[in-house]
Amino acid sequence: MTEFRRPQLTTRIPLPGEQDRLKQMILYIAERCADAERFGFIKLNKILWKSDFDAFAARGVPITGRDYQRLELGPAPKEIPRVYNDMLRDGAIRVEEVDFGDDIVEKRTIALDHPNLKLFSPEDIAFVDAAIAYYWNMTGTETSDDSHGVAWKTHNNGDPLPYELARLSDKPLSDNALGRLRERARASGWRTS
Repeated sequence: MTEFRRPQLTTRIPLPGEQDRLKQMILYIAERCADAERFGFIKLNKILWKSDFDAFAARGVPITGRDYQRLELGPAPKEIPRVYNDMLRDGAIRVEEVDFGDDIVEKRTIALDHPNLKLFSPEDIAFVDAAIAYYWNMTGTETSDDSHGVAWKTHNNGDPLPYELARLSDKPLSDNALGRLRERARASGWRTS
């Protein structure tokens, strides 16, 4: 009998510059989003997540390579609280509170240092720019809701989110694909609805 082995999933990918990659991406995203109507901490986390996971899905290599975890408001780099606080302490960023009324106060990240992009390829930057464009007109709530796909729904708060989850799709199956699955289920003796 063949023993089932759980596949090894990738939660961190060592890349040149390691932790500095996250810092430089925070600076880059904050600089690029300076004129966005909405750009709070939630949106920053979702841009980082989308950039990393879209890059991994497309080419097998993320942008920052950092660990991600499931949080109530969506995926975020596990070490972002520490890195973010270090950047505040070192004067690389500051936080500006913007009151939108109705008890909505956005904590906007303002870059005080320019990002050093020497660790990133033009392709890396293209993935980040695409994530920024994707979320540009969304509020924090909308970006959070958008990130609550199958990868997020299948985990609990605090769980690591392996990069392989980027290959899961939230798109509904086509009628043709559903038909093939139902036929396989019937052939295997499974009940289908």
